[in-house]
Order: sequence, then C-alpha cells, then structure tokens
Amino acid sequence: MTRLHDALKKTRGAAAAVAEVRTLAGKVTYAGVGNISGNILSHTLSRSMVSHNGTLGHVMPRVQEFKFEWPRDGILIMHSDGLQSRWDLSRYPGLLTRQPALIAGVLLRDFRRERDDASVLVLKGAAPI
Repeated sequence: MTRLHDALKKTRGAAAAVAEVRTLAGKVTYAGVGNISGNILSHTLSRSMVSHNGTLGHVMPRVQEFKFEWPRDGILIMHSDGLQSRWDLSRYPGLLTRQPALIAGVLLRDFRRERDDASVLVLKGAAPI
C-alpha cells in the first residue's frame, strides 16, 4: 500500500485494497485504504473486511493488515464505492454457484450508483457452494 501511495502522489489519488488469498492454507490477508469494500462469503459465512479512511497519493494515515480464515467454498467480493453496499446475494437463489463474472455482472447491473465509476472483483475458491 505504501508503494501505491508513493506512486500516486502526483495524481488525484485513489482508493485501493489488496487481498492475498491462500486457498490451500485457508488464509486471507487484506489491507485497504479509501472507499473499498471487501467481503468473504461461503455457505455458512458472511464476513466484511475493513478498509481505513484515506486517499492513496494524498492522505494515508494508517495501513493495517487484517487476517481472515478462507473457507474451502469461499467467495471474495471486493468493490469500489460506485456500488451500493447494501447488496444481498441471498436474494438471488443459485447465483453464488455461478461463474464469478456473472456474479460481478449482477452486482453491477442491480447496485451500481449511476453517477460514479464502479469496479467489482469476484474470486471463488476451489469448492462450489
């Protein structure tokens, strides 16, 4: 995150998060700065990941790594604030069994804020839900 912060100093700045997912070890390491949301979902779990306030390239008061367990059937969803944060994929029966691109597309279609840019990342673990 520090390298990103330094590289963005001559720009308008950015929000970003980095997640290292080690599926075989069952671990996730996460750090975020700015309006980035991260969630780990599985058949039995829903866990939000914390990003600290700030803007990379301008003000980054704190960077902190958080560690989480990665379930065998895990799904990682990360998105910018261009997506509303009140989505609930349980309202879409069977969606979590689909391809990550389809999950991301449904989130963008149904929860995108019209006047903001949006990015969504969906990563699925080895085992289906």
